[in-house]
Amino acid sequence: MIIDRVENMEYYESILPGLKNGLKTLRELPSREVGRYEFEGGFLMIQEGDTKPMDEGTFEAHRKYVDVQIMLEGCEELAWEDRSKLVPVIPYNEEKDQERLDGVKNHTILISKGMFFAAFPQDGHKAVSHTGEQHHYRKAVMKLRLPE
Repeated sequence: MIIDRVENMEYYESILPGLKNGLKTLRELPSREVGRYEFEGGFLMIQEGDTKPMDEGTFEAHRKYVDVQIMLEGCEELAWEDRSKLVPVIPYNEEKDQERLDGVKNHTILISKGMFFAAFPQDGHKAVSHTGEQHHYRKAVMKLRLPE
């Protein structure tokens, strides 16, 4: 898991395949409307909504893509745990590239405007959450295809 400020993203280009193309696509979106946008090496989605209580829902993990989430407006709380310490509750869906997992949410951090995180296949992560009051967010979720 990587958690950092957006202005430092380019430091991670060597370990995040397709990041350069994804950032170029994000910069070129005229209005950053909610939706899905393709680029060489992956795709990105602009999402907006309200967080849910941390104790609701499950962790997720991916196998084909690195999940890079950039907070554009507002904030959310993120829970993280090593995938090996979580229990599968919904088996891996190859089409969605997603496995749902459950476990203790001991490791949480506030992701606010101007921050991003990158979740790799070993990273169980639960975004769009809050432990206190509800938050509103607008973010870019970038899916970077891993080499086979």
